[in-house]
Amino acid sequence: MNMKVGEIDLRDAIEDDVGKILSIDDLVFSTTWSPSFLRQQLCSEKYSHRVIEKTGILIGHSGLMRLHDEGHVTTMAVNPENQGFGLGSLLLADLCNSAIGLNLTAITLEVRVGNLKAQSLYQKFGFVPAGVRANYYSDTSEDALIMWLSDLFDEKVQKIVGSTIEKFLL
Repeated sequence: MNMKVGEIDLRDAIEDDVGKILSIDDLVFSTTWSPSFLRQQLCSEKYSHRVIEKTGILIGHSGLMRLHDEGHVTTMAVNPENQGFGLGSLLLADLCNSAIGLNLTAITLEVRVGNLKAQSLYQKFGFVPAGVRANYYSDTSEDALIMWLSDLFDEKVQKIVGSTIEKFLL
């Protein structure tokens, strides 16, 4: 499903995007996936990977894994040059919208305990802390905060998803 939101295009990732996705990850994350691992996800029906482009340039991406009636955010990143403009919110709204379209009821994710900016974004959409995975990140042994959005069909969630997408339509 492609979506044009102002100057922004949201679409499913394709194999030609792998290098661009990993280039963003190199800028954002201390460790990145291998190209073959990402390609495997792009070919699997249980994963969906979305990219965000501005004037034809890939500037962010997100990934969702489907497990029965739940989703797991596998990755989300925006090029640092494009951060601070609400694109992370747009990616998350798009991800939630995709999950709703798949009739998923809930979404979970892990986020570094020290990444308060990301935690704040997730909380804005209704994610709540649900536990900690000790030493989850292999590069630093940092713990991961487990967060859940337990009801994608909640009116508040629907409102934040819709208003986030609407904001970019104006």
